[in-house]
Amino acid sequence: MECKITFGRVLSSARRNLGYLQRELCELLQSKYSVEIDHYLLSKLENNYVDIKLPEYDALVIALADIFQLDIEWLETIRQQTEIEESDLSGGIFPVYVREHKEH
Repeated sequence: MECKITFGRVLSSARRNLGYLQRELCELLQSKYSVEIDHYLLSKLENNYVDIKLPEYDALVIALADIFQLDIEWLETIRQQTEIEESDLSGGIFPVYVREHKEH
């Protein structure tokens, strides 16, 4: 098994070390840093399901470096090395909805 530092792992670990729930971190990012993010996106970022390299996440990365007191150059290096991980849906159970057809 490969073990590597990813942006998502850094984010998740730093958040947990400071005792923030995902929703609490999102509220802080919105109120103090004016970064629009919800816990769904934060979860995707923590699991590397989103391309953190996109410019639209620049302000988020700067805010996170400040909150977690991380060296911005180090965090940027991790950001640039992080690849998107594909979701493994092989073990998933998905609901099937059957619509009843009523005859008149």
